[in-house]
Amino acid sequence: MGTVLSNIEEHTMIEMLRTRVRIEPSATALEMADGTESVTYAELLERAENVSAGLQELGFGRGDSVALWLPNSIEWVVLEFAASSLGILVVPLNTRYKVGEVAHLLKVGNVAALIFMPDFHGIDFTTMAAEAMSLAADAGHPLRMVITLGGGVPGDFGDGLEHRRFEELEHSRRSASFEESGRPGDLMNVFGTSGTTSFPKLASHAQMTIVRHAHNAARAAVLTEREKTFGHLPFCGTFGFVALVATLAAGGCVVVLPVYTNASAIEAIASRRVTYMATTEAIIRGILTTEGLKAESLTTWERGIVGGTSVHGLVEEAEKYGVLLTNVYGSSELFGLMAMWQPGESVEVRSTPGGRLVEDDMYVRAVDPQTGEPAPEGESGELQFSGYNVTAGYLANDAANVAAFTADGWYRSNDRGVVLEGGRAFGYQSRLADTLRLRGYLVSPAEIEEFLVSHPSVADAYVVGIPDEATGDDRAFAFVRTLPGKHLDPEEARAFCRDNLAGWKVPETVFVRDALPTTPSANGDKVQKNKLRELAALAAGTSEV
Repeated sequence: MGTVLSNIEEHTMIEMLRTRVRIEPSATALEMADGTESVTYAELLERAENVSAGLQELGFGRGDSVALWLPNSIEWVVLEFAASSLGILVVPLNTRYKVGEVAHLLKVGNVAALIFMPDFHGIDFTTMAAEAMSLAADAGHPLRMVITLGGGVPGDFGDGLEHRRFEELEHSRRSASFEESGRPGDLMNVFGTSGTTSFPKLASHAQMTIVRHAHNAARAAVLTEREKTFGHLPFCGTFGFVALVATLAAGGCVVVLPVYTNASAIEAIASRRVTYMATTEAIIRGILTTEGLKAESLTTWERGIVGGTSVHGLVEEAEKYGVLLTNVYGSSELFGLMAMWQPGESVEVRSTPGGRLVEDDMYVRAVDPQTGEPAPEGESGELQFSGYNVTAGYLANDAANVAAFTADGWYRSNDRGVVLEGGRAFGYQSRLADTLRLRGYLVSPAEIEEFLVSHPSVADAYVVGIPDEATGDDRAFAFVRTLPGKHLDPEEARAFCRDNLAGWKVPETVFVRDALPTTPSANGDKVQKNKLRELAALAAGTSEV
């Protein structure tokens, strides 16, 4: 992998970048998938330092938070390193989030400035941003600045809210008074993760943790200076983020794709000569089943990691194209690529969900979900984790932090699995709860249920998932009971979700019922979700139960 930082845990992200500049300043760090732009490591550092100076001139510094509501882009990475220089917390937002989700995360992240691209992908982000900031202000958290990238009309964001253009920041130059205030222990990034609340929680990680994991992930994935990693997964999520920073730690190049389609992916792999991908089961399946796919389109693609529970067939199919795939494990709380199998192992092993821990200072155990007693090796239990990679905690969510950790400090994953190899490896089996994987994202049914219940006609809502054999993900189905005297059209309910939730959270079908199957209980009748799953399975591909 080449030269890396000594005493990795003592460095900030921008110091990691400076190390790469000292080794090979002219190496390409980032290039756009369409070939329109690229930056070397030296240019990336210069741009980041300019932007950090501009942010400092605007009054931002250590302890502030900024939200990046941006697609994958060179500017996203520039802002990440600029924030590192100043000790600013980055709150990345998925561009598919809707107004309510953004407003919630602006408040939870204590965000001072929202940075977005008004004209991205033909979406009116200006209006959405204004609405989200207004909701955040109504909830007691007014922002003080908006920073926009590229074209588009800035819009009127309200009294007292400053507006700046990113291009102005890039023209800043470091002055004698510039103070680089970022510290290794500063919280650097948060990643959204589904929970029992109606909106995502924010799992936080410090600069030194990110730097350390970037190097560990690069070593585990055998990334080198010659790597061309496909940056197609959103940088705002832990899987795409770790692929980005691990490649940069290794001195490779990240090929940045803002909007994913199977066709654009295949074109980028071929034209930019991609060698490595960290991706999802659904994306791999989509690429390999693309009509008219030619082997020569994937000639340079050598290796990849994939998170999924049913990837054996994909791992076998990929090898027909000379691509070696390995299953991995990770989460927002633990980082992507915290465990993986080795490339030299059999297809059977490399297809198994779970993996070996990528660093000695990571630990896993399985415990009985009811008693908390450790399960013997090879016996199923809840997977719990300890080590440097575990989140520093959820922002502004004391209740979630209490629930997430055991009395002796281990993180509760709510995943079922078995510990292997004397505690250095594990196999993942399933979620303890009903968490769904929708288009590659883990989503708690409670997020969708609680939103549906906010509709004026809905009394109760329950969301279940059934496996999608085509993608390996889940298909979400919602069952709602209306209030007495109220009527709700199923498509109206779906439109209500589409207008307010990220696209992957919208149920495939909403079934409106006067009553739902229940089981008597001392604590009140409980809806039988297993019965709902049976009904959903019968209805799959139809409009009726």
